[in-house]
Amino acid sequence: MDRIKIGKFIAKCRKDKSLTQEQLAEILNITNKSVSKWENGSCLPDASLYEPLCSILNISINELFAGQRIQEEDYKRIADDNLLQMLKYKLYSSSDKSITFDEFDNALSRVAELTTILKAFNTKKEAVDFLMKETNGSLEECSGAYDFYVNLFKI
Repeated sequence: MDRIKIGKFIAKCRKDKSLTQEQLAEILNITNKSVSKWENGSCLPDASLYEPLCSILNISINELFAGQRIQEEDYKRIADDNLLQMLKYKLYSSSDKSITFDEFDNALSRVAELTTILKAFNTKKEAVDFLMKETNGSLEECSGAYDFYVNLFKI
């Protein structure tokens, strides 16, 4: 998700509605500094503001996350990509934020990759042997990791 592109899109849509940052902030009951941070790409709006922001700007949530107006023929593809990003941001916003969103996103990607890899093995032994080779982890650590993923994702 390109925060700079999204920020520029928010600014353009706001200006198209002849709203100042202050006016938009007042409508959303936030500070104009928050709007400024979105528009310069420093951060994204809080998830609780997606619906009212989109309503005010007369855009869809998919257009918000795409950072552009979406033509009907591109809507499904972009909507699917943005839904995943939106879910990631929603999950991240409910976390303790001890890591950055990029670190969080990277961790989710690694979990997805590992889950896909583990599904490819026919037995626990094959999977644990692979994990030990790839991570230099002990039998106990890799066996525990395998059990964790199996229970978590019902592989």
